[in-house]
Amino acid sequence: MSFKIKLLYKFTFFTLISAITVSCVTETVESPRMKFPETAVISVQDPNIFVTKGSTIAWLPEAVRFYKDERLQNAPVKALIEKEIVKNLIAKEMIYVDSVNGAKYAIAYTAALESSLDDSAIIRKFGLLPGNSQVPTGDDNIEKGTLIIYVFENKTSDIVWRSAAQVSVKFDMSEEERSARVQRVLAEMFQTFTVVE
Repeated sequence: MSFKIKLLYKFTFFTLISAITVSCVTETVESPRMKFPETAVISVQDPNIFVTKGSTIAWLPEAVRFYKDERLQNAPVKALIEKEIVKNLIAKEMIYVDSVNGAKYAIAYTAALESSLDDSAIIRKFGLLPGNSQVPTGDDNIEKGTLIIYVFENKTSDIVWRSAAQVSVKFDMSEEERSARVQRVLAEMFQTFTVVE
């Protein structure tokens, strides 16, 4: 069995265990400086694992899940999300590397609209749900979207930090508006990721 498959199995196991346990610190962020209509963010960080500046981190490609939707086919949402995740990691003074082999930490995410991944599936799979109930219903131009990001130690597969955001996805947004919104949401999520000296 390859290293990546073993790591993926470990990651899945620890995701389920962390969903069952409640020994982590949970923080709901509502930043007074950053107000986003119809946005909810929740994060959990293991208080016993300290991520230090200068640590290496890489994508675990097998654990990246982006549920495509034809209503967003012309919008580079996946590329925007990944660019902003890397940008925020670098701002935290972590070193982004190309390969998960040898990196101290791995990062992955899941992004989906409610029609592909509803709240009950999210809580069952990830044990983390912001619970955004402000998304208007009955408007074909708007749907709830969820982004879940998780960081874990490569050696142990222990989950270090998880954050989930739910927003109203508006299909008719301009590219500039969508880019600015993705930037703001990712910045709010990463506010909760503590990296120490």
